[in-house]
Amino acid sequence: MKNELKKLWFKTKSKLSQLQGDDPLMIAPYLSYANENEIIIRGRVLENEGIVVKEEDGKWENFVNSLKRMESDEASNVKVTIEYDGTLYHCQTNEEGFFKITIPRGRINRPSEKIQWIEARLNLAHELSSQGKPISATVEITVLAQQTKYAILTDIDDTILESHVNSFLKLRLLYETFLKNVHTRLAFENVGSVLQKITQNEDKQQIHPIFYLSHSPWNLYELLLQFLNKNEIPKGPFFLRDFGYKRGREKFEYENHKALAIEHLMNFYSDLPFILIGDATQHDADVYADAFRKFPNRILKIIIRATEKSSKNKHVRDVIAANPTAPIYLIQHSDEILTLTKDIR
Repeated sequence: MKNELKKLWFKTKSKLSQLQGDDPLMIAPYLSYANENEIIIRGRVLENEGIVVKEEDGKWENFVNSLKRMESDEASNVKVTIEYDGTLYHCQTNEEGFFKITIPRGRINRPSEKIQWIEARLNLAHELSSQGKPISATVEITVLAQQTKYAILTDIDDTILESHVNSFLKLRLLYETFLKNVHTRLAFENVGSVLQKITQNEDKQQIHPIFYLSHSPWNLYELLLQFLNKNEIPKGPFFLRDFGYKRGREKFEYENHKALAIEHLMNFYSDLPFILIGDATQHDADVYADAFRKFPNRILKIIIRATEKSSKNKHVRDVIAANPTAPIYLIQHSDEILTLTKDIR
């Protein structure tokens, strides 16, 4: 019944949109990734909210845009067609509008000297725009380089982006999220140049992939992607969460989001070592230490950014003491990452 009502709702919105002259739905493609054999393509189909962010936007404009992101109307049971390497593949969105499909890597050209971004075309099979044209998008897929020796997996909030997760009642976190935009939110000092250096070779070509891990909702994906671009932080696939009521398997996946994402990437890139970067505000040290116990020969470094709260930093030191064989380091500044990774770059 719920799915039928959703279908009816989106059909009605589609008709209204045609009268109003705007597009009812849009495809939000998420940066995707490939190994030697397979490609995982991800995205979401939802209503086009028409969010436009300007550098001069004030708190009110930022608040309105934030509400639009959080209140996104997703489209369930929508057929998505993927065109890649001359072949068509099909999948369907789930109840929250997300889609994910694994396809053969196919006749992709050989690994190059640097990280490649290849493309696939996405279309909504049974939806048209108000102009009667197909609703489509292009998804980018990262492909490893010949020289790739490791990958980086980094947290976002309070690791590269100042978010103040530990603020009183999370008030500063809410302020940063709802009342600021990509132009006013701050990256930690030098974090962009540091991440560039550990992903590049001597010729400044990116040869090591980077992935971003966060408890933030997928509703903030576009903002986070713009944030990377503005701060010259290397581009890479995101692993975010879907907010909402969860139970059963969904609740387990929601609560163990970071650990499951790490395990997935370790299995997908079965021969690739990883550098894990996080912060002391949450439980990154615990999650990363657990990952080291599962994959002791695959975790090269675990680097944790210290926070203003001494109790949180003490907890990280306790984790370090409890895991003497794990390469866990507590740092104060982004530049320390370069020193710690010098022996493996």
